[in-house]
Amino acid sequence: MEEPEQVISPQQAEEKVAARYRVILILWIAILTSVGVMFALALLIPSSGSANQTMSLALLGIGFMTVTTSLVLKQQMVKKAIETQQVSALLNAYIIGFALSESAAIFGLIDHFATGSGYYRFAFIMAAIGMLLHFPKKDHLRAVSFKRF
Repeated sequence: MEEPEQVISPQQAEEKVAARYRVILILWIAILTSVGVMFALALLIPSSGSANQTMSLALLGIGFMTVTTSLVLKQQMVKKAIETQQVSALLNAYIIGFALSESAAIFGLIDHFATGSGYYRFAFIMAAIGMLLHFPKKDHLRAVSFKRF
């Protein structure tokens, strides 16, 4: 037997959306900060690796692919979360998008320490752009939460 849905006011609904939004925003800020910390590490700690342009370009390419994949995957997952009205699926979409974008910075850090190449900066730029493109949107939460309230 199904439980009757609770009727809540629009103000209560918006408060729930705002609380969930703050959680996603805090995660976004934390991961963007970790990208910045990794970049600072790369700037402050000199590399002792030997030059290998092929490896640098491969890591840069992998970083590009992870950021691109993060954008496409998040878009598909957000669409599905809205269709199914699942807040948890929306949170997963954002977290996966954030993590894949951050991985480009990790590949840049690996490039810096393994090869000493200057290409690592491009990986950090891609990671930062990916994170900026993943900035959380309240409209997504409203769309997912609409029928729940």
